[in-house]
Amino acid sequence: MVSVKSNKEPSSVVREAAPYLGLGIQLATAVILFYFIGKWADEKFDTSPWLMLLGVMVGTAGGFIKFFKTVIELSKKESTKKPAE
Repeated sequence: MVSVKSNKEPSSVVREAAPYLGLGIQLATAVILFYFIGKWADEKFDTSPWLMLLGVMVGTAGGFIKFFKTVIELSKKESTKKPAE
């Protein structure tokens, strides 16, 4: 087991990680939401399973786009911060 020592307080570590913690939930939510929209549309138009599959693909693509845009934005913010001494 590798031990990582940090001179930061635990609350500051959590504060720095907080923007990243919700990204996985956002991605999963997008996929699940579009899955159910596609499933509903399949039942309405009798096209099973095509609209459900399309919904999953759209949700995945949209979720990943949002995920990567957020990570890039947060990385830019981190790189412009002055290092703490």
